[in-house]
This record gives sequence, C-alpha cells and structure tokens, in this order.
Amino acid sequence: MAELQTKQQKRAEFALDALKEKAKSNAINKDLANFIVGMPNMILSNGLGQSLAFLKAKSSKPEREFVFSVLKKYIRKEYSTVFTSDDDFDFLCKINGLNQLDYIKLQDECLRMLEWLKRYARAFQQPEKGE
Repeated sequence: MAELQTKQQKRAEFALDALKEKAKSNAINKDLANFIVGMPNMILSNGLGQSLAFLKAKSSKPEREFVFSVLKKYIRKEYSTVFTSDDDFDFLCKINGLNQLDYIKLQDECLRMLEWLKRYARAFQQPEKGE
C-alpha cells in the first residue's frame, strides 16, 4: 500500500532533495544559507515575479542562481500543466501572465516551500572556522 504524504511533507522532501548535493560537498556556506533565509522577505516585499527576475538578472552569483533554479524546479513540478517549457524567458512570461488569484496561490506555495529550504539550509550549513 502506498503511503500518503501531507503537502508539508512533500515540500520538506523537495527542499531536502534540492540541498542534498550541496550538503554532501559541504557547499552550504554561510552566504548561501543567509541568502536562502532572506528570500521569503524579498518575495513578500517585491512579489514572486519581480524576485525571480532579480535572481535571473543577478545569476552570476551562485546563491542567486541556485535559488532561482530551485524555485523554477518547484514551480514546474507543482504546476506542470501551466509551466511546460524549461526556457527561463517562457517561465518568467508565464509567471507574469497569471491572473491575480493564481499568482497569489503560486507565491504562497513558494513561500511555504522556502520555509523548509531555510530550515534545512541552516541545519546543514557548513560550520565556520572556530565554531
């Protein structure tokens, strides 16, 4: 019999999987963990679409590229019928083309997943020298 997971368990599982490779290689440094922790505030202040556009525009920094890719993967997984293309331009166009209700639902879902990503980023953060 297949076990059922709650939505919270699915979010937690996704967040943990997203950090798995970085945690194995001790790549969850303080900068990445701090950036992940601040991401929900950025979304609440600016909105999901504007935050994703910022992450894409500034993707030369690895923590921004990482968070953009995690959010994109999560959105494409949860809303696979809407977000069918892997192209970043199409992805951002779809976000901006959503009606208000769908946009708010999507933003809320991303914020809920980010809570788990924050917890796990801190849990597996590489200790600083001297700690």
